[in-house]
Amino acid sequence: MNSITVVIPTKDRAPVLGRTLAALEAQQMGDAGIEVIVVDNGSSDDTVERVRRLAGGTEVPIVLIEHPDGGPAAARNTAAAAASGDVLLFLGDDTEPDGRGLLRAHLDLHAARPQDTYGVLGRIAWSPRSPVTPFMHWLENGGPQFHYFELEPGAVDAASYFYSSHASLKRSLFERVGGFDERFPGAAVEDTELGVRLADAGLELDYHPDLLVLHDHPTTPEQSLRRSVAVGRSAALYNRLRPDRPHPGVQPPRGVTWSAVRLAAPLIGALARLPLPGGVRERVWLAMTRAGYAQGYRLGPVEVAR
Repeated sequence: MNSITVVIPTKDRAPVLGRTLAALEAQQMGDAGIEVIVVDNGSSDDTVERVRRLAGGTEVPIVLIEHPDGGPAAARNTAAAAASGDVLLFLGDDTEPDGRGLLRAHLDLHAARPQDTYGVLGRIAWSPRSPVTPFMHWLENGGPQFHYFELEPGAVDAASYFYSSHASLKRSLFERVGGFDERFPGAAVEDTELGVRLADAGLELDYHPDLLVLHDHPTTPEQSLRRSVAVGRSAALYNRLRPDRPHPGVQPPRGVTWSAVRLAAPLIGALARLPLPGGVRERVWLAMTRAGYAQGYRLGPVEVAR
């Protein structure tokens, strides 16, 4: 294992993508091979022009692929099909490597475990570029965004923790399981669905919290609510596509509690914007998240035609 391809889907995120690419260019790789494939999902800003300029003047090969349709699942599959690396490292356009040894560390771990059923999960934490609000802190410490707080280093369940903003695996296994399901339209549940298939194929996902990327994506309760709706819709799609493989993270919202939360969604959304005392606000944020999920699930899936 001596080559790695970094896969990054992007859309309308030129400034933050530029910082991520700069951090990748600064990686210390020795004699190992590295390439970065950026797939643009139809940006309306100057993403394409910026990446083209970078691609012509960096020591690290940067490949730009324009793929305006299909969402991040299709974008990642397109990049993987063009990849030359033995190992695929999936990053977000807003997940900047912390330090210059991240890629080398991923590659060394794979070299030590060359079987194709070995993968690596790295950690994602908020970038210090922007203030981490109490809401953002809650999101990744008991809220719905990632669940690193409950993980110990070592083997973790790929079906639950394959986070496509910082995970690496052998290209051979990715191809063997068929890649991401392109019927998922957005960045929601598509990595869970792939993680299920990877787990069923025997992937051992090895969590290394020392491998860190910085997530430069400040988030408000309003933005998180919209994402919860999208997650609910994608959860409905997962359950339509995989009735044979129920997943605890995408269960249908049932029962009196779910109904009450969904009906109270407007009130909960208003409360979430108020300066509530600690303890109360977290319960309101959780109720808001559940209300959005229930609303999205009831709306049903937005499926990309294949």
